[in-house]
Parts: sequence; structure tokens; C-alpha cells
Amino acid sequence: MPENTQTNYSEVIRTATQSITNGECTCVVLTQDNQTLHRSGIGVKPLIQLYENEPDTLTNACVVDKIIGKAAAMLLTLAGVSHIHALTMSKSAIAFLQSVGVSASYDNLVDTIHNRTNTGTCPLESCVLELTDTAQAYTAIKDTIAILMSQAQATS
Repeated sequence: MPENTQTNYSEVIRTATQSITNGECTCVVLTQDNQTLHRSGIGVKPLIQLYENEPDTLTNACVVDKIIGKAAAMLLTLAGVSHIHALTMSKSAIAFLQSVGVSASYDNLVDTIHNRTNTGTCPLESCVLELTDTAQAYTAIKDTIAILMSQAQATS
């Protein structure tokens, strides 16, 4: 990986940040063959869809996302991205990325990612907080999403 990876991605990050800020998408991926993909969705859903359905698009890619918590950071690391930029990133995400040598940058660093109702920590952030293995994290993320979906269906 080049020493100045962030500098190499600065124009991509600037343009992607504008797209996200303007509400055009929640995630932008610059693939290793220089294709730009725009995805939208709630939480880590766009990242999971890319990982499960188009995994090659994430290999050695630069990903710019609205919010990166540790769950998203671990998923993207498992996918083999080369750089992650977040408009908002949690301290646990940047600490994890630094520990595994994945290049990362952010506009805003926060203690933790909050849940959608802003009443506590994001359940996905919580489910991976103590994990270091990305494959285990992926399983924990999928299990937590399944529990959340079943709870939402039970209350509707």
C-alpha cells in the first residue's frame, strides 16, 4: 500500500463526501479498477450487500461512508478494502483499523456510534466491541441483525 494512500484518495474522498452530504447516497466505493459505485441504505446494509453479492468490488477499494463504527470497520477489513473514510467514525473503529494496518480517515471522531433512537450504543457496535477476529464479527453482525429484524416484526 502506498505511503500516502490518503493523499492518493483525497479527490475521491472529497467528491464522495459531497455525494453523501447532499443525500445522493450513504456509501461510495472506488473499486480497484477505478469504477465508482454509489449505494444507499440504513446502517451497514449497503456494505453487507456488497460483501455478500459483489465481494470483488471491495477488494483493494477505497470506501467512503456516512458512519463507520467498529462493526462496519471489521466488515470492510474482512472484505479487503485498502482505505476507509467516514464522515463520522467511532474511536473503536479507528483503533481497530490502526491495529490491523488498514488505512483510514474521518471528518468527525466520536466516542461511540449511537442507536437510531439515540438512546444508547448502536447494537452492531456493541456486538463486536470485544471482538478482534473479522470472521467472528461478521457472524455476530448477521446474528444481531436477525435478532433485531425478528424483534421489529414482532412489534409491528
